[in-house]
Amino acid sequence: MFFGAFTHTIDAKGRTALPAKLREALAAEGEPRLTLVRNQNSRSVLCLPPALWARVLAKVSNVSPFAGAANRNVLKLAATAHVVEFDGSGRVLVPPDLRGYAGLSKDVVWAGMGSHILLFDKATFEAEVEQEIPAEERWDPLAEPG
Repeated sequence: MFFGAFTHTIDAKGRTALPAKLREALAAEGEPRLTLVRNQNSRSVLCLPPALWARVLAKVSNVSPFAGAANRNVLKLAATAHVVEFDGSGRVLVPPDLRGYAGLSKDVVWAGMGSHILLFDKATFEAEVEQEIPAEERWDPLAEPG
């Protein structure tokens, strides 16, 4: 499980360190890499461990090439995906297209989201966290399904 928010920097080449707590959680699951894709829900990079990315690929492989709406979604996922590995310092190289999409320039925030991680520009992260959730979108994670 990934949780917590961690501020780091990203250098001009696009390298940023995955925080130790998140690296440890990834290692505990035996996961040596991440797949980075455009997040469809915010200006951030969606970082998926291999097991979760495999589930995404299984769903994608079942999409008919004639299904227009489904293929537009697949395009946003598969065409923007980059598998990245960690260097000796625990850094990953975020590809230029994903850095541009998420507006990553100097200060970034890694946010643990349970099953996955999000990578934000710090200002974007702060704006997202401060944004009020409309009452109809709020949920109780401990509520019984009903």
